[in-house]
Amino acid sequence: MKGIFNILDQSNNANNIYTMTQNARLDIIGELEAIIGYETHLLQASLPSAQKTIKDIAREEKLHVGQLFGLLFKLDPESKEQFERGLKEFQETDEK
Repeated sequence: MKGIFNILDQSNNANNIYTMTQNARLDIIGELEAIIGYETHLLQASLPSAQKTIKDIAREEKLHVGQLFGLLFKLDPESKEQFERGLKEFQETDEK
């Protein structure tokens, strides 16, 4: 996934906040793509053992998304604020 964006070219210091923040975003994208792939495979699987295994793996990827959002929100508090505002707007719209 990181081949699409060459984040490290943006900075000489691979450990700075900018780089870590962008890497967290890229990792979230990668986990979401993995979830889509596993859930597609789940729909195609006919063996119960395959379904169980794939479903478990997809759940684990969803956990990773949550962990990575936690990291992103720590690195970029504005992202957390905007995320929470967006969630609130959705909830208000959904209640109508």
